[in-house]
Amino acid sequence: MIKKLVVSLGAFMLAFGMFFGAEAFAASYLGSGYWQTEDGKWDFTLSTTSSEPNVQLSIWAVDRININNGVKSPQDDFSPLSVRLCNASTGNCTAYKSFASGVVYFTNMKAGTYYVDIVDSWPNYRFEGLIDVYRY
Repeated sequence: MIKKLVVSLGAFMLAFGMFFGAEAFAASYLGSGYWQTEDGKWDFTLSTTSSEPNVQLSIWAVDRININNGVKSPQDDFSPLSVRLCNASTGNCTAYKSFASGVVYFTNMKAGTYYVDIVDSWPNYRFEGLIDVYRY
């Protein structure tokens, strides 16, 4: 009797996890790219859909470059970096969000194409690195 209950409970938990777990982690990987602040270029182009209106941006392998002497150093503190999304059709942009944790989320975006704009707040440096982009 107890064995039957444990088996039934285990099957229920497995089915529950498969149903809700797959939904929670479903995302479309849109790609990786190189970005650089202060170069006057968009840092990535992405699209959202009505069924996937949310975006996750993750930066990594970040370096800071001293503008005065060109010295490049690894940067583990991402707090000087912020990002916004700009609609390719309308030109309207979101507010900047801080990359302090290395990951930023934009939710409930209208379906369309967006440009990623990464900026820094340190006047004597520029930054560069890699970005991973997901839509969900």
